[in-house]
Amino acid sequence: MNILRNSLAVAAASTLLALTAACGSGQTAVCEEAIKAFTDYSSKAAAAAGDVKGLNTATADLAAQLKDLSGKADGDVKVALAGMADSWGSFKIDLKDPAAAAKLSEFGQKATQATQELGSACS
Repeated sequence: MNILRNSLAVAAASTLLALTAACGSGQTAVCEEAIKAFTDYSSKAAAAAGDVKGLNTATADLAAQLKDLSGKADGDVKVALAGMADSWGSFKIDLKDPAAAAKLSEFGQKATQATQELGSACS
């Protein structure tokens, strides 16, 4: 569980760094809201240590926030946020799933790609 939580925290931290560096576009407010969403998510994920349901809820909440933000954005930022919302929204931890480790790896790749797209769009 710690590996899973740590992996999600790393993905969120990577996104935060990309957003912080990329907030130079005309959509600064949306970028700042996205940074806040990821900061809040990191806190919630840390607080949910050992609580799969809590971590899944925090992840679903982040996906909903990103989807809402995509509605406030334009162009590439909108597309990138929607992609991130889809990536985070499709991730749910199921400890009974034998393929959970592979899904975590796939999720990490999707989150990284979406982060890069958002970073490019916000710059």
